[in-house]
Amino acid sequence: MFNNIVNKKVYEKVIEQIQESIFRGEFKKGDKLPSERELSEQMGVSRTSIREAIRVMETMGIIESKQGEGNFICSNINKSLIEPLSLLFKLNNGSWHEVIELRQALELEAVKFASERITNREVMELENIIKEMKEEIDGKNRNEVLVILDQKFHNKISSISKNYLIECLFLTSSKLFEAFIKDAREKIINRYSDERILLNQHIDIYNAIVNKDPNLAYKKMEEHMRLIKENYIK
Repeated sequence: MFNNIVNKKVYEKVIEQIQESIFRGEFKKGDKLPSERELSEQMGVSRTSIREAIRVMETMGIIESKQGEGNFICSNINKSLIEPLSLLFKLNNGSWHEVIELRQALELEAVKFASERITNREVMELENIIKEMKEEIDGKNRNEVLVILDQKFHNKISSISKNYLIECLFLTSSKLFEAFIKDAREKIINRYSDERILLNQHIDIYNAIVNKDPNLAYKKMEEHMRLIKENYIK
């Protein structure tokens, strides 16, 4: 399964081989890794290098160590990607224009897939989010809960798309999107003095999805993205 390693930074090569084994499907979520001794023998490296690689992969969220049981491929790898993406965005002085473009790239395709693949159960789930939005606005509750519901609505569309990579990218971008949605909502509401302009756009998107009209769903999401972009850059 593994090859002999002769190189500097041996622990990095150990990590690469384990990652390649995951990509090849030799390891799946929850699978137990061979022991440190077995990995050391198979790769021809010291157990110190193996332990160093394991520690790095634990930090990355790829591996979880269970006391007395061994090392396992993490069963919830998705969550380990959230913080690194947000940190990279900050460290590289990312602009909010980039966040807008990322949302456009993901959401316009996701909404088309969602309108083609939505199930009856998912129709009800999406409808319940819309109902909650209406109740919050009717109760004159302010932005915090509506920000959560806004993000929940868009995350649900990514899930309904049935494309795991799209859903994963939404998840890993969630911290960036949360802050962005909060700011964008405030800017739009301050300009129009009306929460319902955003509610109505979400209703239009919902109706297009449940009517299984991908072209209309794309158009309504495009209008939503345009409203956000026009108001965010002002």
